[in-house]
Amino acid sequence: MWNCEWEYKNQAYLKERYEEKMSGKLPYHPVRKIICKGCGRKFYTNIETKKYCLYGLCGNRGYQKELSQKRLEARQDRICKVCGKVFTPKRSDGIYCSNACRQKAYRQGVTDS
Repeated sequence: MWNCEWEYKNQAYLKERYEEKMSGKLPYHPVRKIICKGCGRKFYTNIETKKYCLYGLCGNRGYQKELSQKRLEARQDRICKVCGKVFTPKRSDGIYCSNACRQKAYRQGVTDS
């Protein structure tokens, strides 16, 4: 059994050790309380670098959340090529603020040819 599986199954034991640490009985015990980046649940762990309650369950979900957050932060406000309105694109390659502007640009391109 891996360490993370043991921790997942023994949360009650780790919670007791955490409470003893916080009360001062075991001030140097390595247990800590964190929130899982995948499911948002509170859990207790001895592993210093741990981010997920159980990697097999929440690891991919948490990684995808982090990626989408990074992508959201990377998007910048743009100016629509048709109407000139400032907007935040839903995709990294978005150039129009709405479907109406996209359609208008398409129709202008077709009739100009």
